Amino acid sequence: MGEAAKVVELPENPEKKRRKILIIVAACIVVLSLAAVLILSFSPVIAAKKIEVTGTKLVDSKKLGESLEPLKGTPLPRISEAKVQELIGDQPAINEIVVKAQMPNTLVVEVIEAVPVAILLEGKKEYLVSETGKKLRTVGKKDKDKLPKIKASDVTADAEQFKLLTGILSTVDKKVLEEVSTASLSKAGFAELALPKNRTLIWGDAKKAALKNEVALIFLKELEKKHAAKTTIDVTNPENPVVY
Repeated sequence: MGEAAKVVELPENPEKKRRKILIIVAACIVVLSLAAVLILSFSPVIAAKKIEVTGTKLVDSKKLGESLEPLKGTPLPRISEAKVQELIGDQPAINEIVVKAQMPNTLVVEVIEAVPVAILLEGKKEYLVSETGKKLRTVGKKDKDKLPKIKASDVTADAEQFKLLTGILSTVDKKVLEEVSTASLSKAGFAELALPKNRTLIWGDAKKAALKNEVALIFLKELEKKHAAKTTIDVTNPENPVVY
């Protein structure tokens, strides 16, 4: 070639240039976000100054609050549920805790408790028990809920059998449960519930609970109207209940 070739620089592709700008902007946002998180994680401005415990009925909220005192002064973003659980310790009545930060300086600990389904009688002691047969705590003077009582026996001594009975009780409607004075488990694994006026409600197992509750409520209402004497209501098969 007689003359050196001229190199002509082409303008950068607009789309490629736009992608570069977006990458730079995104990287800046990530860096700024990380910086903000680090600053907030160690900032005394949003440190916990107040601790609120909610949802308690079986456990003492005041005592729980006292056990969480060491968290005061800790920035809210650094307080985990694991740390709160560690400070609370093993509480049979607590199923779960939910930790929430309420800006600027309040830590809210929501307690989700187990639901008692019966009262276990062991000698002179009375315990609220859950559907899994776990002892939640001793019955207190302020406990007003009407729950069936279960006397200590071979059934209560057998963890699986006791869990079977309390599991069945957990399927019984609260309105029906309030009428039950005592509960026991038959050799066939059926729950038998004692009602006022020497009446008995044979519940059976935990199957078809919704229908059993409907049928039981109807019969209880009718029996109350008629002031019937000793009666047994068998809803083991709720499609074909038997009264005798």
